[in-house]
Amino acid sequence: MADTGWEGKHLQTKAERFVGFKRLGFQALPEFWTFQMAAGFLMGIVLNIADAITELLTDTLGVAITSANFTKCLFTWQGLLIVVIWAVVLPLLVAIELFAGILVSNDVLYGRPVRIFASIRSGVRSLRRFLTPSGLGVILFVLVATPLLGVGFSVRVTKDLYIPNFISDVIFHTPLYCAAYFLLLAVLAAIAVAYIFIMHAVLIDDLKPSEAGRWSLKAVREHGLQIAGYMLLPFLFWTFLALFVFTLFNVVPEIVFEVAWPMVDGVEVTIDNLADSVNLTSAQYDLIVYRVLSVFVVLFGAAANALVALLGNSYLLLRFTRCYDDIAHGKRELWPARPRRHAYLRKIGYVIGSFILIAIISLGSGILFDEVFAHDPVGIVGHRAAGTLAPENSLEGLEVAIEHGCYASEIDVQRTKDGHYVINHDDTFRRLAGDERAPKDMTFEEVRGLRLRDATEPGRTWQVPTLEEMLDVIKGRERLLVELKGATADRQMVDDVVAMVRERVISLNYDVIEYAERTYPEFDTGTLVFVSVGNVSHLTCDYVLMEEELATDSRISRAHFADKRVGVWTVNTDNGIKKFLNGPADLIITDRIDAAEEIQAQLDKRNDFEVIEDAFEDYWD
Repeated sequence: MADTGWEGKHLQTKAERFVGFKRLGFQALPEFWTFQMAAGFLMGIVLNIADAITELLTDTLGVAITSANFTKCLFTWQGLLIVVIWAVVLPLLVAIELFAGILVSNDVLYGRPVRIFASIRSGVRSLRRFLTPSGLGVILFVLVATPLLGVGFSVRVTKDLYIPNFISDVIFHTPLYCAAYFLLLAVLAAIAVAYIFIMHAVLIDDLKPSEAGRWSLKAVREHGLQIAGYMLLPFLFWTFLALFVFTLFNVVPEIVFEVAWPMVDGVEVTIDNLADSVNLTSAQYDLIVYRVLSVFVVLFGAAANALVALLGNSYLLLRFTRCYDDIAHGKRELWPARPRRHAYLRKIGYVIGSFILIAIISLGSGILFDEVFAHDPVGIVGHRAAGTLAPENSLEGLEVAIEHGCYASEIDVQRTKDGHYVINHDDTFRRLAGDERAPKDMTFEEVRGLRLRDATEPGRTWQVPTLEEMLDVIKGRERLLVELKGATADRQMVDDVVAMVRERVISLNYDVIEYAERTYPEFDTGTLVFVSVGNVSHLTCDYVLMEEELATDSRISRAHFADKRVGVWTVNTDNGIKKFLNGPADLIITDRIDAAEEIQAQLDKRNDFEVIEDAFEDYWD
């Protein structure tokens, strides 16, 4: 593209000296730090305003918009306005963080002064260039596809986006779905590679998205190996640096504090002891010092890890922008040096201020350790009776859950054609019995004639149980979370089940739960949600049962503030089980009861440093 006439837009500004790219990247890191802090601050303001308006709108509805009532609420004026707000806010966040970041990188390459908020304004104004089908596709790809792929430049608001486990479990256990999923990922990866320069071409050289896409495709075809080689070593360097910092501030301290733990293990410090600090023993002082230092090291390490990740992403974006510039405008070896004034004293002040803030948090958290880090035990609920330890939704599963001391078992109830209530999860019996019919299309006698197959033990079969049989097994022994399932989950089911059940009722259908809660307030009811907009504490129910990604500490705290209990479903990974057993949720629903028990035992054996490390794991996210 050196012969396109674009070079006129990139006349170098005068500079006293020129430097190699490595030095340029090093010189620019303080500016990138400033940009990232400013962009993060501004994005936080935008998100808080959008959240506040969204909550105000859902308050006028009287309920949060969730997966349980989505269709009912979406087509209200409040629901439509919320959709419009977030359709504007999400692209705005892409412009603030990513578009502006590309423009800042381009300014650095051409020796121009970096004006942070001017770059952000330019990034926001550039959104109008993406108001085409292909341009909107680029923004959607950045928001959704890039985080799912785990490769490429994404934005913080969706960087942790993933397919919910209850969906991924179905995908990975169904060969056809699994093949389709990996095929989709391969297609998305191919698209990401082919159109890798599209944002740069639009933002830097004013091409239309469709034109930029065609040029990017051609550039990748002609220079693909050059691009890969150019980005590989820097990526490996920053990965190594991130691992080094993690080792220095996480692995090494963990070993040191593990060695020191026996010296204070068994020592107790209560509020009464602290009130009478004069009479603290030397061992109690040692324990307080251990805890204060633990908090400080964990927080300081988390800040260091976050800073390395932030600067690494900025440097890689700069490197990639140079790669684009080399291909589009001709290769250069020397670059205008950055000005020496980067407000270093101000940045040093930020570091010192952060150091002092971490020290204050460490002192308070270390002294009030029991109050800060204590939480009530989290109940373990067997998914579909006992998860993978027994046939799903079986009487045997209830017995196994009881033997393991589970807080409760979750089961799925559906109504037959002649009004009986049987236990089955899927819409039909195809998966477990090879019968394509649904419970609602069968008589009770036909359902009882089926023999269900256990996928974990070939050749083993069992009969479809009834709700009454389930209730007889658990009576006086265990709680039961009864999910009103499928097309027959209606008010009649509520009335019929209430006549039999005296414990818990949950459902994906909010209308059903709202009816149950208002009609039978003496029962504990719960709404299952995997998507939520607004304050879930406004839901009319006793339990809010959130999908893992939805179950943030802030949502759980707000639900607790509204006197609701919170469960998380379906938590099956080791990391997920550990996270929620160690968090503010009241219960977790899992297929892996035995794993949950083992992880809980490990959590109970942690030293105080490990307790603090787990508590602050996502502190800087």
